[in-house]
Amino acid sequence: MSNPGERLANTVVAMGDKSRELARQNSASEVSIVGWLREWGAFLRVRILFSIVATMVTGAALAAESAGVDGTIAAKLVFLIGIIVGAVILNQVIESESDRLMPRTSRRPIPAGRMRRSWAAVAGAVLTLAGTLGLLASGDIMLTVLGLAAWALYVAIYTPLKKKTSWQTPIGAVVGAAPVVLGAGLVDGYHVPQVWTLFTLIFFWQFPHAMAIATIYRDQFSQAGIQVAPVADPSGRLMRLYTLAGLAGLQLCVIGSVIWGGINPLMAVLLTIGTVYLTLPTLTFLRDPNQSSGRRLMRHTLVYLFLLILAFAVFRWFH
Repeated sequence: MSNPGERLANTVVAMGDKSRELARQNSASEVSIVGWLREWGAFLRVRILFSIVATMVTGAALAAESAGVDGTIAAKLVFLIGIIVGAVILNQVIESESDRLMPRTSRRPIPAGRMRRSWAAVAGAVLTLAGTLGLLASGDIMLTVLGLAAWALYVAIYTPLKKKTSWQTPIGAVVGAAPVVLGAGLVDGYHVPQVWTLFTLIFFWQFPHAMAIATIYRDQFSQAGIQVAPVADPSGRLMRLYTLAGLAGLQLCVIGSVIWGGINPLMAVLLTIGTVYLTLPTLTFLRDPNQSSGRRLMRHTLVYLFLLILAFAVFRWFH
């Protein structure tokens, strides 16, 4: 028969074990929540989605006649995001087999088997339909048409072409620059010159950026049958052509925009500095296109894009 001291000791030990078990359960719950958030973040491509929304907001700011956002503009932005997210999901549905063959994408929810392809297809379709109906209800037919055109260009044209031709690159560049125009459409500002300047700059920016990624993951793209330029033309001539076209296009756009009033001379100087910033890593990449030079160029293009969006946002703030 145990004495009171032993019973007290056993009680304390049991309470300690229970506390540790509760702590483990709480920790597991926190991990599962974090895992759930990461899973949906990967599924919805949150980083890309954030950059798209930031670009749309910048386009809207450039085109807006006055500061401030009313409920109608905010609602149309939400509907556009619905269409875009629907396109992103359906792209993953279509590419799930290709994604499964590439280490860089094989751990995404659908190819990894953590999310059912049929369920994702339904979710993408529902979001696309909801966004479209919302824009139609807002009465903005032009923005609805443009939103659906961008959706179709991405899902129905660009995505299937990735396995057929390197022409996917310029088509994808149009899709990547489209958020600028969609953002301007939120405030009916299609006529604003700065909108088309930013659209063109982002269009040409994507060529060196895409070629850097294509070179870094060339073997994986080849294994999956994705016809990026280094795969479609192993000699590297096509890849160099796209890269040089993008770099030249950036500076020609700056010069042209000054002439036709899209930007002022100060902005032109800043954008020219940006082009110079890209020139050295681009030339290094063209001289010896490999994973190292590709990664360096990719980093520079990402910095350039961030500074480009920031520069136009500041430009709008002071004008």
